[in-house]
Amino acid sequence: MPIQQGYEQHEGERMGYYQWGDSGTKYYYTPGNETARKRTKTKAEKQRDAAHASGYDE
Repeated sequence: MPIQQGYEQHEGERMGYYQWGDSGTKYYYTPGNETARKRTKTKAEKQRDAAHASGYDE
């Protein structure tokens, strides 16, 4: 499954997020904050890697 990027209302603010697949955790970041965006994408990539290490097969 790919890592998805999107935007939605979260706690009353427009936030960006990365999510692995359709049911993975959404990791939020403030739009315009490049450091937070990269950190958030890394978290989603780690979630993907952990799933594959546990035997997940697409």
